[in-house]
Amino acid sequence: MPPAPIWLPVAPWLFICVWSAGYAVAKLGLAYTNPLTLLVIRFGGALLLLTPFLIALRPVWPDRKELIAILQIAFLVQIVHFGCVYLGMELGASAGIMGLFAASQPVLVQIASTLFARHMPGARVWLGLALGLAGAIWVLIARGLSDAGVLLGSMLGFIAVIGISIGASIENRKKPRCHRLVNFWIQYAFATIVFLPPALVFTPFNLPLKAEFLGACAYLVLGNSLLGIYLFLTLMRYGRVGRVSSIMFLVPALAALFAWPLLDEVLPLTAWPGIALAAAGVMMVLYAGKKKRD
Repeated sequence: MPPAPIWLPVAPWLFICVWSAGYAVAKLGLAYTNPLTLLVIRFGGALLLLTPFLIALRPVWPDRKELIAILQIAFLVQIVHFGCVYLGMELGASAGIMGLFAASQPVLVQIASTLFARHMPGARVWLGLALGLAGAIWVLIARGLSDAGVLLGSMLGFIAVIGISIGASIENRKKPRCHRLVNFWIQYAFATIVFLPPALVFTPFNLPLKAEFLGACAYLVLGNSLLGIYLFLTLMRYGRVGRVSSIMFLVPALAALFAWPLLDEVLPLTAWPGIALAAAGVMMVLYAGKKKRD
């Protein structure tokens, strides 16, 4: 293995910023098109850009058992997670509330992993989840629930983080041994195949040639799907993925911060205690897990 790059210590922070900005950028794109079209652009664009690298590297392809595991992960992470996030924001959920649910991913991953191992999570884990949900409810009340679409969209946000958490737990359990590039290429191909037919049949497949929309699409493909992958692969290669989980509690604040200039979404001051409450729940679980390992 080559020496770790000198920028590796800042990679978790860069990954969190890229991930957090994706919520506001996606909602910006949804102002010009529908969720299905945006998902096809995101996954299809990443698929096309990754294909030349796949051809050049010629990695070993997964066997049948590994392929099934990858498709299971793709369904939960790419279809359920991003499908629910984009549809939820289309219904009216804010980028900040989606980031708030995303921050609870380490808690839900720990719950899912423990249940897969046929054990019951401890009281501290359930308390952390309860604090996270209480924080989300606090933020929703502070922002106001005059529109039923906002509540439904927020519920989809919670389903989205459940999907990605179960997918991450399956990834940790089954650990497909194929090249990570092949893993993501298969996931993006699967997501494109799933989303493209309904996008063509049930929605107007509109591609407005406007700077904001094209910029949003470019970021979702190059930033979220490609740069995010590169950072994730690098962190995994050098055993630093845990550093990302340790700062996931910052996602809601960063998502709200990015949404301010991009979408003019201003989180009221009364909502920030809810974000702090949710962050406390995540930190409680992560700190407990660290103490147990130590």
